[in-house]
Amino acid sequence: MDREMKDKIEKLLYVPKLFRDSIYCFVKLGYWDVSWRFLGLPLIQKHRTSHVIIGKKLKACSKAKFNTIGVYQKVIIKAVVPNSIIKIGRNLGVSGATISGKSITIGNNVLIGSGALISDTDAHPIHYLQRDDDSYIESKPIVIEDDVFIGARAIVLKGVTIGKGSVVGAGSVVTSNIPEMSIAAGNPARILKQIPSLPLK
Repeated sequence: MDREMKDKIEKLLYVPKLFRDSIYCFVKLGYWDVSWRFLGLPLIQKHRTSHVIIGKKLKACSKAKFNTIGVYQKVIIKAVVPNSIIKIGRNLGVSGATISGKSITIGNNVLIGSGALISDTDAHPIHYLQRDDDSYIESKPIVIEDDVFIGARAIVLKGVTIGKGSVVGAGSVVTSNIPEMSIAAGNPARILKQIPSLPLK
């Protein structure tokens, strides 16, 4: 079976889920795009003054049977702090990952592996004497540029920019900027090498 025929069959099989997806998205986001595909419904939460902006061709996998290494949670998108903005570009592929914060920008053609966590806030103050006071919680914007691949179980922390075309290794903890076309891995993530340019065809 060629790819074109397989795509047509997949679209036909998905038709019954379009009604479910559209109702869910209109309730949670206030809008929906027919190009989105949910393999199991994600968990979307946002404050009434916050914005979650998602481009076309989102593919969100929240079921283990649709991912080769499985997923242990739904895709989670949270903009629960007042006036938060989460902006996601076209053609995002995400499996069982969390995107949660006040200011997160994700570019086009990004892949986010199973169990990854992207959060622009510490969630709790560092010093134990301040943990009952949310005013001490730090938050800094995250920017993930076009064509980035974030491996399974990776963690991207506040204030980080990941440059275009870069790859973050599975299980890595990203605490500082990653330049474009780089491979980074480890805890904390370090640049291992640059990704070479491909010859023009």
